[in-house]
Amino acid sequence: MSFATTIRRHWPEVLLVVAVALPWLSLVPLGIVWLWQGGHVWAWAIAAALLGVAALPLARLVRRRAKAEARIALGGLAEPSQAWTAGEREAWSEVLAIADETAPFAFDDIDPLLARARETVEAVARRLHPEAHSAWGQFSLPELLLLTERLCRDVRREALSHIPGIRTLRLSHMLWVQRQSERYGAAAQTGWRVGYGLWRLVRAVLNPLQAIGQETSGAIVEKTASLLSYRLRAYATRMLVLEVGRAAIDLYSGRLRLSDEEMRAARERDAVAAAEPVAAVRLVLIGQVNAGKSSLVNALARETRCAIGPLPTTSQVAEYRLELEGRPVVTLVDIPGLGDGASLEFLVQAERADLVLWVVSATQPARAPDRRGLDQFRAWASSQLARRTAPVVVALTHTDELRPANEWAPPYDVAAATRPKARAIRAAIDAVAVALDLPPDVIVPVAMPTGREPYNLDALWARIAMDLDEAKLVQLDRLRIGQQGLALRDVAHQLGRAGRFIVSGIVKA
Repeated sequence: MSFATTIRRHWPEVLLVVAVALPWLSLVPLGIVWLWQGGHVWAWAIAAALLGVAALPLARLVRRRAKAEARIALGGLAEPSQAWTAGEREAWSEVLAIADETAPFAFDDIDPLLARARETVEAVARRLHPEAHSAWGQFSLPELLLLTERLCRDVRREALSHIPGIRTLRLSHMLWVQRQSERYGAAAQTGWRVGYGLWRLVRAVLNPLQAIGQETSGAIVEKTASLLSYRLRAYATRMLVLEVGRAAIDLYSGRLRLSDEEMRAARERDAVAAAEPVAAVRLVLIGQVNAGKSSLVNALARETRCAIGPLPTTSQVAEYRLELEGRPVVTLVDIPGLGDGASLEFLVQAERADLVLWVVSATQPARAPDRRGLDQFRAWASSQLARRTAPVVVALTHTDELRPANEWAPPYDVAAATRPKARAIRAAIDAVAVALDLPPDVIVPVAMPTGREPYNLDALWARIAMDLDEAKLVQLDRLRIGQQGLALRDVAHQLGRAGRFIVSGIVKA
C-alpha cells in the first residue's frame, strides 16, 4: 500500500493529528518572529553559544560511552567462531584491534569505508598467508563467487528487515533519481551555496553582533546533531569492520571450499563411504607395546577384531569401522606400538586423526616412551596453525591388575576411593596425569580381564562423546586442507565437461 493511498484511506485520523499538533508546532516560527521583532535574537544566539561551549565535556563523555556501548552491543559478533583454528583466532584479534581504533564513519563518503575494509582484508590475508608475496590474492574464483553469494544473501535479508518500502522500490525509481541528480544536482547545490552565502553576508552587514551569535549557534547545533548520530555511526562502523573481517577469514582460510561436492571429493580421498553426510570420526589408538590396544579394540567393537597375546601383534596400521547401536560411528585406527621400531608411524597417522586415544597401561612403570611420543605429537600440533588440534583421551588399561591383585569387584568409585582397589586406580590416574602433563579428567580407567566383562567402557565412550563435536571440527579442517592441492581427476572431469560444452555449442551454431 503506497503512502498516498494510506493518507486517503485514513484522512480523518490524519486531520485529527494535524489539528492537535499544529498549535504546538506553530510555537517555533512564532517564537522566532517574537525574538526578531523584539530585537532579542542576538541575546538568544549568545546564550545558545555559551550553553554549547559548556556542553563540550558532555560531548566527550557521549563519544566514550557510544564506543563502549557499541562493543557491548556487538559482543556476540565479536566472539570468535568455535570452528576457527589458532591462526584464524590470531587474525580475528587483529580485526578486533582495527575495529577498536576505527573512528565512526560519517557514511557520506564511500572512500574511507573502502580504505578501512581493504586494510582489514589485507591484515587477515597477511596473518593467514604470511609466506605469500601477494597475500590478499590467495583465493580461488569459486571461493570469491561463493563469498559474493553469501554477502548478497545477507544484504537481502537485512534490507528486507530494515528498509521501509524496499519491496515496492524499483530499479526504474533509482534510475530516475540518478537522472535528476545528474541533471539538476550540481545546479541545486551551487544555488544553495550561493543563496545561503549571500544571506549570511547580508546578515553580517545589517547586524554583525547578531550574525556572530547565529553563526556560533548554528555551528554548535550542527556539531550537536553530528554528536547525537555518533552512537549509531559507532555501532554501524564496528559492525562493518567485524563483518568484513569475518568474511575475510572465511575467504583466506579456505573454509569456502567446503561445498557439498568438494566435501564428497574429500571423503572419497579419505577412503570413506560417500553416502554419509559427514565422514566417520577417525579415532587413532597410540600407546606402548603391550599397552592393551588390540584388546581395547576388541572390547570397543564387541567382537574379536585383533589377535591378542603377550607379544606385539600389530605390525602395521589396521582400520576398523564401528557402527554400534547407541554409539557414535567411528573409524578405529590401530597402529604399531611405541618402542618397537615404528615410533614415527603415529605422527604419520596423527595428521589424519580427528581424536587421539592414548592407551596407557596402569602396570607399566616406564612412562618415558609415552611422554616422548606425546611431546612429539604436541610439537607437531602446535605447528599446525591452519588446523585444530585433535583432542586426546587416555584409556588407562590393566587396572584390574593393580594391587590388591586378588580384589576385582567393580564398579569402583574412583572419586571417593574408599576401597583399596579404588585408591590404587585413583593413584594410577594421578601418576599418569603428572607423567604425561594431562588433566586427570581426560584419563579413563578401563580393564579387559580374560573371561570377564570389560570394565568402564561406557565411561570411555562417554568421554569420547564429550570430545566428539571438537573432533568433527578437526575433521572439517583436515578435509578442507586436503582439498587445497590440485586433483588431476577433478581437472580431467572439468576438461571433459568443458569439451562437451564447446562441442555442443559448435554443433548448435
